[in-house]
Parts: sequence; structure tokens; C-alpha cells
Amino acid sequence: MGIYSHLSTDELTAKRDRLLAALESRLTGPSSVSSTGRAVGYQHANQAAEIRRELDAINAELLRRDGAPARGPIYLV
Repeated sequence: MGIYSHLSTDELTAKRDRLLAALESRLTGPSSVSSTGRAVGYQHANQAAEIRRELDAINAELLRRDGAPARGPIYLV
């Protein structure tokens, strides 16, 4: 059971679309802005990693609902 199991499928797809748009804006937007001698920098790497983790969790939940088997690492002994 995932952390998004309480949401409906429509809500999950809407959330995934919003997160994809946010990720794209983080990765393609400016990383710093300066005006009148002041500069502001943004930390995109941490935010992008968090968004990617959320997207992975949403995609795993959607795959589980579609009946796809959960895939994990394969260990050879």
C-alpha cells in the first residue's frame, strides 16, 4: 500500500501532471536573478529530487492499480 492509496485515480493523474509541470519549470527556469545590485539564487537540485521521488511514488501507485506486478531488485545468491 503506497502513500497515495487514499487518492482516486483521477486525483493521482492530476497530481502527476502538476508535478511534471513543476519539475519542468524547475529544470528549465532560470537559476538566478539579479536586479539593481541584488542577486537571488535558487536551489533547483534538491527540489527536483523531491519532485522526482513524489512522481515515482505516484507512478508506482498507478501501476499497482493497473495490476502491474511490483518490481524489486533481483538478488543472486
